[in-house]
Amino acid sequence: MSAIALIGGALLFRAYNAADQLRLVFAGMDAKSVFDAGISGLVRGARAFTNATHNGSFSRYAGIILVTILAVGAAAFFDAPHEPGSRAVIPAGFPATAAWVVLATLCISLLFWHQNRLLSLILTSGVGLIAALFFLQFSAPDLSLTQISVDIVTTILLLLALNLVPQTSPQEISTGGRFSRGLVAAAVGLGVAALAYAILTRDFQTISDYYLAEAKPGGGGTNVVNVILVDFRGFDTYGEIIVLSIAAITIYALLDNALRGAAARTLASLRSDREQSVNAHPMMLVIATRVLFPLALVVAAFVFLRGHNEPGGGFVAGLIVAIALIMQYVASGYNWAAARMRLDSQVLIGTGVLIAGLTGVVSLIFGWPFLTSTYTHVHLPIVGEFELASAMSFDLGVFLAVVGVVMLSLAEISRIESRAEPEPVPKGPMDVPLKDGRVVGANNGER
Repeated sequence: MSAIALIGGALLFRAYNAADQLRLVFAGMDAKSVFDAGISGLVRGARAFTNATHNGSFSRYAGIILVTILAVGAAAFFDAPHEPGSRAVIPAGFPATAAWVVLATLCISLLFWHQNRLLSLILTSGVGLIAALFFLQFSAPDLSLTQISVDIVTTILLLLALNLVPQTSPQEISTGGRFSRGLVAAAVGLGVAALAYAILTRDFQTISDYYLAEAKPGGGGTNVVNVILVDFRGFDTYGEIIVLSIAAITIYALLDNALRGAAARTLASLRSDREQSVNAHPMMLVIATRVLFPLALVVAAFVFLRGHNEPGGGFVAGLIVAIALIMQYVASGYNWAAARMRLDSQVLIGTGVLIAGLTGVVSLIFGWPFLTSTYTHVHLPIVGEFELASAMSFDLGVFLAVVGVVMLSLAEISRIESRAEPEPVPKGPMDVPLKDGRVVGANNGER
């Protein structure tokens, strides 16, 4: 080693001039500058990678997530041994086949006409209706009723929201990009279909027999679905209405920004290019919605009270009330309906969550687990004997939260749309605005 050092030193001494020139090139470099340069390079690389992957494109995010799920699922499927299922396949009848054909037609139509937002909404609502029919076919009237109610509420709200966006969606990416997305979508669809087929053709153990046996003695109700939601798995339902309430407040915050700044100017430009309807509030629709409103409230009360033993409950009843209120906005205008709305939507949401939570706290006071339900039979004169369950108060909280969520979303849309409403605001309960600006009413004459 000493000899190598001496020989190396002699060679460097002989090449001193060249080595000294190399030293001068790096004379100003020290460890700190090297470290800073390395960190800066890493930051630039990380920023470039982030910009390439996190570009705000929802379709790209969804594609990455779906491809990852497909890859993991395919790896698990092909790595494990599997055999065909032993359960017999039930033949599909004509109604089910026809409904499936209609469902497939609607979905395929969306691929070609999805840029037309109104038509896309109509097709999507048809998909929801077919799903409700499938629920009904397989003896799930509660799910079918809920699906139809949710579909109506979301369709009407989206119809109102269409006034806030362009009538058509922007041009999409190139043909190659659409082809790659089509491949991912087809792979996901086939994967989900194969997974469903594999599960349905195999024997499995289910806990439904337990719920069917314990719904009446344990929860006091014969509607097993409702008993599960408000009793056996009430804590899950409580968490869901909290999440629903948070979503409504988020909608409130997002739409509140549309009332000012650049967003408000963009919305004003969109509305200025559209012709206003000469009959925005048809008289027959106005009269029909106001006559049917109290009847809808009676139906909602009936659905709410029967929910523990028959299809219904607080969630569906809340959606029925929300539909009745939304139709008042549609028929008579934003200003007319908002001026008569006496309940604060955020108060409704908070009250509903509070009532549902207090129902669980009461069970804690009596030494039972949170949200444990009980029931008894009460006899009243004329009315007779009827069942009274503590889960009804929890269902009342769900009812109030659902109504508040829908009305808060509608109220924010109303605040934006009310700026574009040219018609005069009627004063009487049956007033109808005329084209010349006069308002004829049943209780205030003509003016």
